[in-house]
Amino acid sequence: MENYTPEKKTASSGNSPRAPKKGRAFPKTFGIILAAIAAILFILVVFRPVYILKGLGQQEMGVKIRAGKINEIVGPGGVYYDFGLFVRMETYNIEGVPFIASDDEVFTRDMQPVFVEIRGQVFRPSKTSIKQIDSDGTPILFSEEEIKQHYVNYRRIYTSDDVMTTQIDGFSKQAMKVCVGQNDLRGNAVAEGRDFLRNCIESELEKLTRDIGLYINNIVVTDVRASEQAMIVINETNQYLLDAKKAEAQAQKLEAEGKANAVQREAEIRVQQAAAQETARQQVILAGLEEEKLIANRAVIEAEKENAILEQELNKEKALAAAELAKAELANTVLLAQIYQENPAYFNYLVAELNAAAIKETDKFMILPEGTIPNLVLGKDVLPVMNVEPVDGDQ
Repeated sequence: MENYTPEKKTASSGNSPRAPKKGRAFPKTFGIILAAIAAILFILVVFRPVYILKGLGQQEMGVKIRAGKINEIVGPGGVYYDFGLFVRMETYNIEGVPFIASDDEVFTRDMQPVFVEIRGQVFRPSKTSIKQIDSDGTPILFSEEEIKQHYVNYRRIYTSDDVMTTQIDGFSKQAMKVCVGQNDLRGNAVAEGRDFLRNCIESELEKLTRDIGLYINNIVVTDVRASEQAMIVINETNQYLLDAKKAEAQAQKLEAEGKANAVQREAEIRVQQAAAQETARQQVILAGLEEEKLIANRAVIEAEKENAILEQELNKEKALAAAELAKAELANTVLLAQIYQENPAYFNYLVAELNAAAIKETDKFMILPEGTIPNLVLGKDVLPVMNVEPVDGDQ
């Protein structure tokens, strides 16, 4: 089989050469879209007009900033967003930051150098943080305007723990110098002076931190050490005080023994006085009883006298009552007597009627002159003493 070699086409061949193909035209709409996207990205990167769903932790506060100016303080916690030109949110932590501050040479009031170390925690404020306690016990909170102003003035302190602890270290040394200088070496070094020193340092730190919008808590004085020379002075002073206390105790013992002897003698005297006083008291009691007896007898006599008077009064009342009763019982009789007195003819009639009723058939009458009294003589040989013969003219 023979090798086949294709023929090369020359310009003289009957077919003319093929013209090259042109590329497709780029669509204008697609270019406009790309330009718009690029412009939006440029605006987002350069101008930062929006942040979406910015979240804060439970110990974070947010500072919403627009065009370089603080617009609002938000938090702690929550999710926030904003839209506009040059908007952003900065955050700071409100969790307590521990610090340790010490000074190797703080001079006391008597010019003795001491080493002082304190520990505590410093806090950045939220809108519910207590700034201070009023004189009446009312808590005063940090206001939003105060937080804004302090954030503008002390932004690095709010956003950097290192800067804040450095500032607190300076404040602590200032407070230590002020408070240690108020007392002498012994007052600062011994136990009874520690509470005063701690309270003083805490009070000074509260004043200093409040001015920059912070507050402190849990302040403790962990160490107060004097120099070796100062410790020698303290030990000598302690020994002197110990000797003085021993001497005072000995003096108190002797004084107590003397007081005990005096008390014993005083007790004996008091026993004698008590016996004499008891005798006098018994005599007074006896005299009082006698007096009470006399008073009681007098009371009995007065009571008997009053009873007699009451009995007389009672008898008088009884007599008056009896008289009134008798008057009541004789009222009819008195009334009849009054009628008889006022009507003598009627009275004589009644008397005659009574006499007539009393006369019987067997009765005998003696008619005598008025004013004479009959004489009756009973016995033998009785002679009449009055002429009973009829007188002339009586027949």
